[in-house]
Amino acid sequence: MSHFSIGIRGPFSLEAARELQCGFLRGSRTCGAHRQSVRMAFPRDGSFDVVGVELTHRADRVEGVVAGARDGEPIGRQLAHVLALDHDGAAFARVLDGDPALRALAAERPGFRPVVAYSPYVMAGWAVLSQRLRMEQAAAIQVRIAQAAGDTVEIGGEPVASFPRPQSLLALDGFPGVAEEKWKRLQVIARAALDGELEADALCARPYAQSRARLLQLRGVGPWTADAILVRGCGLTDELPLSEPMLHAGVQLAYGLARLPDDDEIIAIAGRWQPFRTWVSVLVVSSYYRLSPRSATTAALRASARLSAGRAPSRSA
Repeated sequence: MSHFSIGIRGPFSLEAARELQCGFLRGSRTCGAHRQSVRMAFPRDGSFDVVGVELTHRADRVEGVVAGARDGEPIGRQLAHVLALDHDGAAFARVLDGDPALRALAAERPGFRPVVAYSPYVMAGWAVLSQRLRMEQAAAIQVRIAQAAGDTVEIGGEPVASFPRPQSLLALDGFPGVAEEKWKRLQVIARAALDGELEADALCARPYAQSRARLLQLRGVGPWTADAILVRGCGLTDELPLSEPMLHAGVQLAYGLARLPDDDEIIAIAGRWQPFRTWVSVLVVSSYYRLSPRSATTAALRASARLSAGRAPSRSA
């Protein structure tokens, strides 16, 4: 066991992490709505060794107890990024307060900050695994793969499954419930991770379009997945994810629009979200999903059919 402590600047709540586990990822069996803490298991940066963490929010700090690693400090840095605690939330709060529609969403979820994927590798693997599956189905498959590969860690006396390490995906020839082609795509992601192609620093060091083009060369990575890896996997703050179909439906609902907005209308509205267009987009999409997961998913599919595919996030004001 080891420990770490993360200082908090600005409003913050662990509820966003708990909502993610109890909503999108409820099949991963990490939902802890009845607890005062949040439990997570994930491959750590660099070695991809599986570690587990129990997080507790105490005043102006998040305290973490680590299982599976003796050096808590680097795990704390990785989790600070995951929980968006590597930024000052006061500036984000000012953006929300300056827009009546966003202020209303923020009032429903005080202290909200977007949860970032544990790493670009995890985001890429999850995006491929969850293709054409409900989130809870994909999360349940993730658990079974992790259990078969030994990628679980005990936290507070309970086993918690991580997203499988790339080494585990490469060691298995396939897995029940995962189509052969999808498994091959997962192994391509695993190999790319081990080859250093999915390191956040390297992806962010290049121009967005260049990193996106390189990701699109990976088997099974389309425009939406490439954007997800860069935006949610790297934890960017001011990219506008136009390829996320629920964004359009979420903006329509949040702003009370009579019809689904097109890309140009989204870009115009999002001009007032800078420099947190990604964070606001996550708030809008997740707030929309909270109202009715089934309706939100249906609306997203309809929006995706009506809006042209293959777009990249926009930096346009």
